[in-house]
Amino acid sequence: MTFTQFNHLIASQPDGVVLLEGRRSISSEDYVRATELASHLAKKFPQLRFRSGNAEGSDQAFSEGAQVDASRLQIVAPYATHRKSVRYTEALYDSPASMSKVQEDEVAYKTINATPKNKGLIAKRSAKGRLAAKAAYLIRDTMKVVGHSEAFRKPLCALFYVRLDDPMEGGTGHTIRVCHQEGVPVAFQDSWAHWTEE
Repeated sequence: MTFTQFNHLIASQPDGVVLLEGRRSISSEDYVRATELASHLAKKFPQLRFRSGNAEGSDQAFSEGAQVDASRLQIVAPYATHRKSVRYTEALYDSPASMSKVQEDEVAYKTINATPKNKGLIAKRSAKGRLAAKAAYLIRDTMKVVGHSEAFRKPLCALFYVRLDDPMEGGTGHTIRVCHQEGVPVAFQDSWAHWTEE
């Protein structure tokens, strides 16, 4: 996705949502780039909202940039108390616990469709312990993309910070697969890194 294509998407829905996220491991130089991008977009598109996942690394970098207007920042955490020490006061928070059973089942189904090897893990999402906690992260990742309420609509697009030689690894790769499944356009840093100059 180019910046021109991004502009067209935003023009169609100026108050839409852009998903901003990626790997936990990010260089200090790229951390600054991600923060600058989110800040630039928040200033350039004053109605646009931003969504992230409350993780360390890329998510945090993007969220810091969106602090231009924290009331336009949405955070979807795997559980309500996730990283309580790192909270943005004006941001809107949500987690899988807010979904109805029907919504959760639909999100679980879409999670399995995007990454079939996690079917057994998702089946244990209501249990206790480490496997249930891992399942909560994947459910959260899917939830960020599919939309589940008027406030948390499906995003217009998603900008990711990835390992360019293997963008589909881990939780970030799962989220990208959900984006593809849901028809949400994506861009990686090799595209968005220069958008602040546009």
